[in-house]
Amino acid sequence: METPNLRVRELRRKDIPAVIELFQGSFPRELEVMGFNPETVRKQLRLYGLARLVQRLTRKPFVLFWVGEVAGEIVATVSLTRERGSWYIGTVMVAPEHRRRGYGRAMVEHALGVIRTQGGRRAVLHVLEDNLPAKRLYEGAGFSRFERVVHLVREPPEAGESPLPQGYRLVRIGMFDPRAAQLTYAAMEPDSAEVYGPPQVPPWYLQALARRQPGVREPQAVVREGEWVGVYSFSAPFGTKGAASAGISLLPEHRGLGLEEALLSLALARARELGCPRLLVRANEANGALLSACERLGFTRLYAMEGMYRDL
Repeated sequence: METPNLRVRELRRKDIPAVIELFQGSFPRELEVMGFNPETVRKQLRLYGLARLVQRLTRKPFVLFWVGEVAGEIVATVSLTRERGSWYIGTVMVAPEHRRRGYGRAMVEHALGVIRTQGGRRAVLHVLEDNLPAKRLYEGAGFSRFERVVHLVREPPEAGESPLPQGYRLVRIGMFDPRAAQLTYAAMEPDSAEVYGPPQVPPWYLQALARRQPGVREPQAVVREGEWVGVYSFSAPFGTKGAASAGISLLPEHRGLGLEEALLSLALARARELGCPRLLVRANEANGALLSACERLGFTRLYAMEGMYRDL
């Protein structure tokens, strides 16, 4: 794709240092809380080179990453991840000194063009609620809002762990267990589930590359009477150099029974054990049970992201 002064192409290995610098300049508030380990990000981006090769051979791309350059300088990026008929647009970055020149819009339009070429029916993204320029960009490109996701944080306490309610237990599962994907989808808020659509397990080569990613990833199923009723995940991608995060997806009939507090306290204890400075949690604003549990355990709100989508 060519636009005035801007050339868009796929990420190459030699681009990695510039992309890392762009990350640090584009998300200072988020990285201050999440932490940032350049070497970890460098390893993650190098793995994309392998994914890029396999995707060219199979002609069935699942994850894509582009850079935009002006006179040989990388000034913008955008990524895509496929989920059946929908594609998720992420990593939309423009170097601060190159903003307000139409580069962000050009990268998004490039991503939309690729989605169409791949037969995608819908594009999905998230934007910070107070990032008014970005929101205007997406609204101008035809995107509509569908959800709000609140991000919360807490430092691990010195001690304290709540037991699971009677009758519930945790079972370790694989990173890409299809049952976990289906249950997470079933536990979504209705508006979100309608936009995202049914899940799709990543292809074998992405699963293999994901297992080579640095950091800690510990998914578990929440089980009652032999049935899966939720999925709990703990991850620490940067180890002690960054925040850990917990994901909690519970079927509606199992919310508000004490599971949220128990799983959050378990994640806080695990973060403390690993030496992570803080724990991050995301909660759909419509999930009052999870938000209330975070409040009772002393989590504080960082910011909210607005989900937006566009049909193609």
